[in-house]
Amino acid sequence: MPAYNCEKTVGSTIESLKAQTFADFELIIVNDGSKDETQQVVEQYATADKRIAVLSIANGGPGNARNQGITQAQGKYLLLVDADDAVASTTLETYATYLNQHEDVDLMISSYEMQVMDKNEVVDRRVVKAPSQLLETHQEFLAAIYPLMNKQLMYVIWNKVFRLDTIKKFDVEFPSYKSCEDRLFNIAYFEHVTKCLVVDDVLYHYTFDGKNSLTNQYLPNKFETFVEFYQELVNLTTLNEEGSSALFLKGVMSCIIPFHSQGCPLSYREKIAHTKAIVTHPAVLKAGNQTLTDTKIRLIMKALFKTKSAYLNYYASKAMYLISTISPKTIEKFKRQF
Repeated sequence: MPAYNCEKTVGSTIESLKAQTFADFELIIVNDGSKDETQQVVEQYATADKRIAVLSIANGGPGNARNQGITQAQGKYLLLVDADDAVASTTLETYATYLNQHEDVDLMISSYEMQVMDKNEVVDRRVVKAPSQLLETHQEFLAAIYPLMNKQLMYVIWNKVFRLDTIKKFDVEFPSYKSCEDRLFNIAYFEHVTKCLVVDDVLYHYTFDGKNSLTNQYLPNKFETFVEFYQELVNLTTLNEEGSSALFLKGVMSCIIPFHSQGCPLSYREKIAHTKAIVTHPAVLKAGNQTLTDTKIRLIMKALFKTKSAYLNYYASKAMYLISTISPKTIEKFKRQF
């Protein structure tokens, strides 16, 4: 569990883990250079419970914090948790029951509940349902990646159980990025998955602030990380490449949207220039030519990118940004239809 300036939430997350009906686990909390009282909060829990260990490092982002925690891990399986979420009391017991029945699986994927916050109010809540299935070969797993990714089950890391020996054997690490680091970690791990178990049990509860989500935050190299993810995904498998291209274009638009945030330091001219560079990038042109257009929104998105117009895409992204800040619930419904 990476922990950064989360003194108000980390306690409840730890409590949800301490309440597990399955007790044979270790919890490694990596304090990522917090400037608030996070260190004091997590140390209190570690002092009271020998299963909890605290590692304090200089701030380097969640990917680096997770890498540091993984090097300390001793268990057979790895579950990655965020410091502002919750885990149902039977989560570890449920995972353990399945894994005892399928000891040879390399990866386990579960359903999860997602709730969108606007300040302190829950404005949207839904279950992202995973279709129960056992994928018994690497080829079967590769064929399932896009259908599962399209259901928003493959990007995230906290609805999965990984094998720690596989991570260490193949040096699977989080890159030192502030975006896409979880997606790239997953892709690197997926290369080594032969057998995968997918279950419809809801085993994680994810919460995020709709107005201040990563989609709305300006990060200098965000587009480059999405291009890298797209290329690594295609390198992993060309099955359902049209669908992968559609998902990539969704990510590309999420790289333009933050140009409208207050935290973006670029001038208007720079924003237009950056948008132009994005919409004419070879990866975007390729994706635009072959993208799946099985929904109206995907059809519109293809048309937008096919124009190669910096102004048209810039102002389309501005409309999406305004919707996301005015009504996070509306933008979440929009993203579901992509």
